[in-house]
Amino acid sequence: MTEPLFDSKTLDLHVDNAIGMGNRRWVFQHPDNPKLCIKVARQAHIRDQLNAKGGLYRHMPTTWRDDNVLEARAYRQKALTTTDPYVWQHLPHMHGWQATNLGPGLVFDYYTDAQGQPAANLETVLQTQGATPALEVAVENLHAYILKTEIWMRHPGPPNIVWAADGHLKLIDCLGTYTMGWQHRFAGLRQKRLKRHCAYLDTAIARALT
Repeated sequence: MTEPLFDSKTLDLHVDNAIGMGNRRWVFQHPDNPKLCIKVARQAHIRDQLNAKGGLYRHMPTTWRDDNVLEARAYRQKALTTTDPYVWQHLPHMHGWQATNLGPGLVFDYYTDAQGQPAANLETVLQTQGATPALEVAVENLHAYILKTEIWMRHPGPPNIVWAADGHLKLIDCLGTYTMGWQHRFAGLRQKRLKRHCAYLDTAIARALT
């Protein structure tokens, strides 16, 4: 862990209070700051997944599939070293590591809607509101952001994007990727991948609306 500690305090978290749970992480609203959240890897679950694959996977460390480790690495990419505030318009700040009783957690910005409730993910928005003009503008702005900032990420899917109170779509769980290697260093490969991201998102949106 080369990222700074957010706080030297050890948090006492309980999975029953998680505000979200993905394949490999729990997400909690930070108990000391409601504008932040903390993501904690489900280490036992990751171990079970690797063991179930058998073979060499049984001997691999859980860090190989730990989305916190992968995301922290992704936040060190060159595209995020700029001082231009635009780079954070659709991406939460990562504030550092914090110890918890469930294991090390990563602290990020936490988004709410205009009523102060947890921001709904894009999948839920599409199912409840459909493709409103405001949402279409928000998607167009996200496309432009992805192509301009050239941030290396996973395909951005509707479950991993939220619509925040500022009107912008936020990429809350898209950066951790296994391919943060040599490919992102070449402009041609980078642009090809970014265009695929936009196409993937459009396809996922169309599917959610059918």
